[in-house]
Order: sequence, then C-alpha cells, then structure tokens
Amino acid sequence: MLTYPFKVHLKPLEDELLSSWLTRMAHIHYKYPTTFFSLYLNDNRKSSYTRRDIDFYNDQIFFDYLLKKSILTKEELLNMSLRGQEGYLFINQSLYPPHQIRRLVDKRTHYGLMYCPKCLREDKTPYWRKKWRYFFYTACPKHKIFLTDRCWHCYKPIKLLKIKLNNKINCCSNCSANLSLTETYQDNLPDEYGLEAIKWFEDGLQKGYFEINGQKIWSVMFFHIFCKLSSLLDRKENLKLTNFAMLNNYHEICKKSKIYNSKKSSIIYKSFYLNSMIYHLFQNFPNNFNDFIVLNKLTYKEFTHGLNYIPFWYGNLISELIPKQNKIGRKINESEVLGAIKYLKNIGERVNIINIAEIVGCHPSIHKGFNKIYKSLQS
Repeated sequence: MLTYPFKVHLKPLEDELLSSWLTRMAHIHYKYPTTFFSLYLNDNRKSSYTRRDIDFYNDQIFFDYLLKKSILTKEELLNMSLRGQEGYLFINQSLYPPHQIRRLVDKRTHYGLMYCPKCLREDKTPYWRKKWRYFFYTACPKHKIFLTDRCWHCYKPIKLLKIKLNNKINCCSNCSANLSLTETYQDNLPDEYGLEAIKWFEDGLQKGYFEINGQKIWSVMFFHIFCKLSSLLDRKENLKLTNFAMLNNYHEICKKSKIYNSKKSSIIYKSFYLNSMIYHLFQNFPNNFNDFIVLNKLTYKEFTHGLNYIPFWYGNLISELIPKQNKIGRKINESEVLGAIKYLKNIGERVNIINIAEIVGCHPSIHKGFNKIYKSLQS
C-alpha cells in the first residue's frame, strides 16, 4: 500500500453520504473507485469495499486509513457514515442496516439508492444525501416529488462506486444517462400532509427528540417504536382509520401491489402513506391514536409483541390507552358459550371464536377459561 496521503482533498458537502464523497475523491484523483481503493486503502482482499454497503460499514481499520490519508477529522468522517446516526435513528450492533435505513439491495422492497432528480439538478456540485437512505424519507419536501431509485433510461439500480471515470456523479453507472433529468410521474405527486410528516420526522431526528403529549421522547426510542407501528398499520384493505384523508390511496396501492410486478414503484408510495399514518397517530393526541385502536380492535399484546425492548414512554402510553387484560378474567361457564352459539345461529351470523367471544364479553385468545370451554365444545 502507498503510504502518502491523498493528493487532492475535498470537504464533505452538507449531509453528504460517505460513498458519494469517496466517489468524488476517486474521480478527482483521476481514478476509478476500485483502483482508488486499491492504491490508498489497501483494498487487496477478496471482498472489496466496492462490494459492501460502505455507508454502513463499521470497520475500524477502514476509518483509520481514511483518517490518516485525508485532512478530515474523525467526526467529519463519521458524520458522512450512516453509523453516525447510531443512538439517534437506531440502536444496532448488526452488520446490516436496520429497518430505519433502506438497504441498497433488498429483495423484499427492491429499493436501490434513492435520490431526488431535482436536487441533483440544482446542485452546483452534484452529490448524494444521507437522508435519502432513511426509511421515512420517501419524498422530497422541497420539490414535492417522490424519490426514485432507478435510472429511468435503462432501469438499472444506482451504484455510485461503479460510475465511470469520465462521468459526473449524477450519471448512471450502466448507461451514463444524466439522472438529474429523470422525470417522475406527475399523477403521483405526494400529498402535503405526507410531506409535513417527513419534515416532522426529520426535525425530530435533528433535534434528537420528539415532543408527544407534552413529553420529550428521545429520537432513537421513537424510531424504535416507529418500526412496530409501521407493521401494525400495514393491515392492507382491512385497515380502518377515520380523519386520515389518504386512506383510500393506501387501500388502492395495496390492491395494485398484488397485480403489479415487484419492481414497480408502488412500494415507495405505500411507505409514504404508512409513514404519514404514524405521524397522524401522534397528532391531536390521544384521539387519533385511540381511534386506530378502537376501530381495528387492537390489544395491548399486539402493540408490544415482538419488541425486544419496550421504552418506558411507550409502555406508559399503551397502558393508558389499552389497559392490560387479565388472562384469567371473570369466570365463564359452558352455558354462556352455548347460549352465544345458539344466538349466532338464530340471527344467521357466522359461528366462530371471535364472534362468540364478543357476545360473551371476553378476548378470544387471552381468556384461558373461555378457550378451554370453546376447544372442548369443538372436540
């Protein structure tokens, strides 16, 4: 490995992504990124830096090389890495990005490296932002368009470290098309309420806390729960939510996702609506949140199941809105269950555990006594 430092030094731009800065550094040295890494960063291993998600890479040797070769401070280097958001956006010890950050290649979502073409067009020096990789950042509040993750000329995903030497960083690595000229579909302009939600998430992340019901919530704890709420809200056509203007749009996207090819852009729109719903739950608190619970018949267990850690603020919030249900509850006898079954048959309703439990007045899965009686009758 060559021991001398970088010949030319570039200062990071505002909110610049590490891979964006490294690509610009390689090009200003008149080197292809793989050659640049081999010369300056001892990239002679089987698994090269260009094959990794370098924005989420957590190798101390790699950062030591950058610190030694560049004039940047450790803080400036870490600020470009997505790892710099650890403790603010996520708490994670994994080698792979958590749910709060989009993976570059994800078979479930087919996201690539997302970008706003109008931002690239306005840049004096085009570059890629960190926030474009945050899961809540689905549209550009400034230009009011959805982000896109493909070259709309050849439909290949964006790969910064593969961009040809003679091309600018805003060019496609496959066909060299100018990505800043990408036109997004005008009939899919994001809703103002959804853009307001993105700004709210972004402001909370920058401040390091969210204000909910007069209480300051540490941002990393909020985004930890953000993931849980997203999965709870994703009830597709069965979701009920009053006073949310985009509910029909969400239902329509869910229907289309069953038909469209998985590479279609429906996924980004769906995320946009789900994120907007999370914002909606915390507005006019606790009315919107309680409305979601009541209409969808949710239980305390559904809000907490699967969480490795339940933040104190969230546990208190859910406990106030949905009291923990007693697993034993009042004593239910067999005659009550039989009476409920007879009643359902008389009125022509479907006889199942949910409908029976609703008449008896208990939870269909939590109440142990009811479950025991129901199973004995079934057998």
